[in-house]
Amino acid sequence: MNTFALRLKELRTLKNLMQITVATACGLSVRQLIRYEQGTSEPTLSVLLTFADFFEVSLDYLCGRSDEK
Repeated sequence: MNTFALRLKELRTLKNLMQITVATACGLSVRQLIRYEQGTSEPTLSVLLTFADFFEVSLDYLCGRSDEK
């Protein structure tokens, strides 16, 4: 699994959020969020920005380029 997928799932579980909650807040289907978390699909830049804003982390952290949130 890629770093983005791991970080996305980690951020969601650390905040005790259900997949449907994150998907709805970010304008995605639950199925698409699952694909991102499993690493079977790659998000667009706009989706990455939405996740970064939602979880209040940098894009570098979300994509695994930095360990600093």
